[in-house]
Amino acid sequence: MNDFEERAEVLIDLFREVFDCDGRRFGSLSLGYLGISDGREGVQWNAGYTQSEQMASLGVNLEGKRYDDWPVARLIERELSQPLLLPRYRADVARPAMVTVNWRREAWQVSSRVQIKEARLSPTPVALHRLDDEGWKRALQGAKECLDPKRGYRGRLRTKVTLRRSGQVVERQVTPHLHLGMFLTRITLGEMRRAKSNLEALHDWASHQARPLGS
Repeated sequence: MNDFEERAEVLIDLFREVFDCDGRRFGSLSLGYLGISDGREGVQWNAGYTQSEQMASLGVNLEGKRYDDWPVARLIERELSQPLLLPRYRADVARPAMVTVNWRREAWQVSSRVQIKEARLSPTPVALHRLDDEGWKRALQGAKECLDPKRGYRGRLRTKVTLRRSGQVVERQVTPHLHLGMFLTRITLGEMRRAKSNLEALHDWASHQARPLGS
């Protein structure tokens, strides 16, 4: 086991201890990224270690997947009509400058993601303390436009994208992906717990805004 694997395994073990779960692993050695999530459908906790940057992170994650009728779509719709992240929940984050808000456009080839040049949904990634109302609305609108309007924004959108490796323009299905995360200064139990404490209000926010309709 090399140094990258060893650090990732320590991070994964700490995640399991802090979140009291077996979790679900993701990533690969070939990608240079290994991580774990709590395995929940919808809003998740996750942690990962990136080989190139030699950095560990903890985050709140919501993928653009169907789950129980597209929770990502519900979050987008609620934040566009009655935003809560900035006016209410941000104040409960002790260290907002340490948190990065990131919306990404993900392209799919059947069940696998492909790297595209249009992945970034501006103005993210951006530090939470620097995010303003206009920028947040723009990011949300960009995320919404990754879903199919013909299905009430409850499905992947088929559109043209540019493959990062070849530069070829192709048609692929896309979805939005939200991640709010922070880097860990050290891979220790105390640091993992401090990061979780700093992100808990954001997990509460995402869970609230992505909840099923009528609940």
